[in-house]
Amino acid sequence: MSSTDLFSLAGRSVLLTGATAGLGRRFAQTLGEAGARVALVGRRAELLAEVAGGTPGCVAVPGDLGDVAAVPGLVARAVDAVGDIDVVVNNAAFIAGGVRAEDESVDDITATLNVNLVSPIRIVQELFPTWRDRGAGVIVNVTSIAARAGIARFPQAVYAASKGGMEAITREWAAQWARHGIRANCLAPGFFESEMTGGVIHHEKIQDWILRNTLIPRHGQPADFDGALLFLASEASSYVTGQTVVVDGGWTAH
Repeated sequence: MSSTDLFSLAGRSVLLTGATAGLGRRFAQTLGEAGARVALVGRRAELLAEVAGGTPGCVAVPGDLGDVAAVPGLVARAVDAVGDIDVVVNNAAFIAGGVRAEDESVDDITATLNVNLVSPIRIVQELFPTWRDRGAGVIVNVTSIAARAGIARFPQAVYAASKGGMEAITREWAAQWARHGIRANCLAPGFFESEMTGGVIHHEKIQDWILRNTLIPRHGQPADFDGALLFLASEASSYVTGQTVVVDGGWTAH
């Protein structure tokens, strides 16, 4: 394979969750433009259809990761739409924004863990038998810098726990399944504008604080993930597993 083809996803089928907005919408575009057939998963069917209609190679597969019991059917519909899945990008996320650790309700805790941890685990478990049998599979779990740094300005305790759990199970999958040709890695965003963060990150004082503590002196944009996502999803990272690529402008290094 030539160096120019390393990042290609031509002929690959990808399952992408959380595809309707923010980073997920950009991920759909990036994966489709790299040649992949992409099953886009999201709760909002109309918005999902809009994203799929405007993105090459993408098909809408509506589904709610808050419903863990529905995951097997969701994966089956994704396979029907784009063929056997080669790569899964677990991007969907939920956060009970602005709720301090002592006030997070059982409902919020359950919803956060179901979307951010339990359903992604179940998706991978559904894909595993096929990957084991053919000796290949790629997992990209989108986590967060909250998995590795306490951030008191943004109360998100259970969200952080869910993302930390995802990084831990990613290492376990890498360790247990490398012999089956399965790679598992994480992509950890820093502070990016999204529906989840928009209500907080737009405040001038918060923006100033983020920039003061970020080595690259600008706000991150969804396009800043293109290279890292394609690296982890493609053969460019064929000798990389159990790792986390942090895309935060150097915030965690500050």
